[in-house]
Amino acid sequence: MKKIITAILIFTGITAHAQSGNNFTVIGKIKNLNSKKMVFSLKDATVPNGRRTDSIMVKPDGSFSYKGKINELTYINIWVNDDKVMKQVKGGGYYPVKSSQLQIMAAPGAHIKVAGQITDFVDAYPSGNAANNDLAKLNKKINPLTNESVNYSLKIANKEISDSLEIKKLNVKMEQLDKAVDKIKEDFVRNHTASATAIWLLSDMMLRRQLDNPTAIALFGKMNKEKLVNTPYYVEAAKRVDGMSATAIGNMVPDIKSMNTYDGKPFDLASLRGKFVIVDFWGTWCGPCISGMPKMKEYLDKYKGKLEIVGVAQESDDGTNWRKFIAKNPAYNWHHVLSREKEDYILKFSVAGFPTKIIVDPQGKILARYVGEDEGFYTQLDAFIK
Repeated sequence: MKKIITAILIFTGITAHAQSGNNFTVIGKIKNLNSKKMVFSLKDATVPNGRRTDSIMVKPDGSFSYKGKINELTYINIWVNDDKVMKQVKGGGYYPVKSSQLQIMAAPGAHIKVAGQITDFVDAYPSGNAANNDLAKLNKKINPLTNESVNYSLKIANKEISDSLEIKKLNVKMEQLDKAVDKIKEDFVRNHTASATAIWLLSDMMLRRQLDNPTAIALFGKMNKEKLVNTPYYVEAAKRVDGMSATAIGNMVPDIKSMNTYDGKPFDLASLRGKFVIVDFWGTWCGPCISGMPKMKEYLDKYKGKLEIVGVAQESDDGTNWRKFIAKNPAYNWHHVLSREKEDYILKFSVAGFPTKIIVDPQGKILARYVGEDEGFYTQLDAFIK
């Protein structure tokens, strides 16, 4: 299984706040659920780490009820904590696939009902309003395919199959399942232009780079703005579409003007005109981002006077981890900016994977964009500067 459960290093969050929002309820019963407590988390700026975890207690017969507060439409993954659905790899680790989770759309005033069963995946779905009915319709098609694909991955990872030809056949099957899932998702968005679930799905697919930019932009253009404009996912998708257009190769780089800097001094990207610039989107939680920093330092020294680096960090906390990391690594002495909710450069630049590196020429024009650690990035940088 490749795109469905590949460990893509992206920062994701759930858009919700635990302040004085409206009540929502979840009640249900899931057959064969062997769990005492299901768990989920919400983004919450009022707590130290920026996320709030909550629990849904489960009775021995698999029934449960929960009442919470929420301020806006919010997609939530709920970990059911049943070993039957955990895709565990021998020796440690597991695949955090969505078919192993209960998925709902919470909203102020929503009364959500859940029904279904546990097999080797969560074959249970929500109802109660249009958003949850749509989510159920979508996931009833997707979850069995996703589960089949991850099971093939487990067979390979756990060495249940060692024959290279058989492994190749399974990889082909996984690729076919991935494409089938993406087709179902794309068709759902295309055919549900007024659905809150569809705009969430479109935003999520853009975030995970499951659509090319022209397709994403075209699909967004067909969404019913009048009905969806007040949903957070429409706003998010709109920003991503704007970012896709604004950061296309050949365009002038968007502004980065910020006081959210490591040294506390105002930063303006335009002040670096006259030099090549690497805009590096990263996070302290991102292993590949950090592993690539020594190479960036090497190139900063190599082209001293010709090259600048601007690190734009995405963090789930208040920036404490970011500050600690920079303090412990003084060699990475380039410009550091922290992306924040009210100054969101991740959305502004439509960043969907970490690290993302953008090369800007001395006049401020975007020359190249790379996602992930790629030696080709430095080869291209050499060619531009020389």
